[in-house]
Amino acid sequence: MNKEILSLEREAERYKRKRKSKPQKDKPLTARLYLAGQALAGLLASSQGRARVSDIRYEAFEWADKMLEED
Repeated sequence: MNKEILSLEREAERYKRKRKSKPQKDKPLTARLYLAGQALAGLLASSQGRARVSDIRYEAFEWADKMLEED
């Protein structure tokens, strides 16, 4: 038990010493990104975890682009 506590303390010290990366600049929320996010939520809910991330992301942007098309 005491050995586990020492190990945990060492891990915490190493974590504190890590140099934190700079935060990324916020991207503006465009209509395309918003619609892709909405499509992504629906696709993930219906996929039941059986799809690759890159495929679902691509399909979400395809849906967003279709929704933004002007007739």
